Amino acid sequence: MSASYSNPRHFNAYTGHKGSVAKSLAAKIKGGNTTSKSISSSSVTVASNTTTPPRNNQPFTLSVLRQKLTQYTRGSDRRQMLRLLKNPKEFPSSHEMKNVFVEDIAMAEREAAYERGVLNGLKFLKVKGGPGEPNKENEPMDSYFLQTLREICGHMCEMDGVIGSTDPMALYGGLLLRLCRSTSEKDALEEITPWLARDELIVLPLKRRHHTFAGKVGETKLAQPIDVELFVEAGDVHAKVTMTHEFGLFRKSDLLSRGVNEHRLSEWSKLLSKEKPLSSNQHKLLHDAAFTNMRPWIFLDVDVIERINFGSGNNVRFLSVTVPDEKNSGYVR
Repeated sequence: MSASYSNPRHFNAYTGHKGSVAKSLAAKIKGGNTTSKSISSSSVTVASNTTTPPRNNQPFTLSVLRQKLTQYTRGSDRRQMLRLLKNPKEFPSSHEMKNVFVEDIAMAEREAAYERGVLNGLKFLKVKGGPGEPNKENEPMDSYFLQTLREICGHMCEMDGVIGSTDPMALYGGLLLRLCRSTSEKDALEEITPWLARDELIVLPLKRRHHTFAGKVGETKLAQPIDVELFVEAGDVHAKVTMTHEFGLFRKSDLLSRGVNEHRLSEWSKLLSKEKPLSSNQHKLLHDAAFTNMRPWIFLDVDVIERINFGSGNNVRFLSVTVPDEKNSGYVR
């Protein structure tokens, strides 16, 4: 998927400034990135919830998975649930995803300004307070991470080995689409919910800084840093963007017994399929005092990974689910 950006009002236009950090990263890029892989349709095996996987290629079936989810939930068998979700023969860890769509790219930049990032191994971990902080309407936001990213985009487009006339701001804008956490989170929830959410279960994001209203940012953990890899291969600029989301698989009975609003709970999954950001009802659920300090029944780490070839316009976007041992160990119910 190729992307273009044509609204420089919201950006400090690339001026060719040669920062020392950008220079160092550009040198690494020019030298080649041996750890990154170019886009290939065979580079990852993914499952789709829109088609029935053939039995001879995929040992799992959705109906059997759902039957076991219900059985283990009703039996309060957390140990078997963990085994089920960790077994790729019963639950696929990778799922194909639709292409990213962000309606307001200026909003995406404002979101990204509050993110921690890792750019070709270089960490940018100092962030501003949070997206809930007061800010003048349409005022551009910036961070050292985004400043460096813009500079790198400029350097890459000027490299001798890059074929064609690549626009640095188009490259930067294309990356911003993948740095929009609210869109990525909703897409991940929309993909994983049909697999795991049943009558007794619901998948919810763990409350993090980007969910928080103004004045409350100091009380909430930061989301995991976004990992961005940029490199040039065969004359084309490539990128790999990995965004980690921390989700929880909750038993609805646990939530209701703690006093979580039943209407908000029942509306959550219905609203996920809407082509818009999380609604006010969904955000109210995340801010419900009864929900705030609850541990999920099962912790899930969900990575949204996308590989993009900005020269050809090809991309691969998929979701990878892991059940982290360190979060789920020592907790039996």
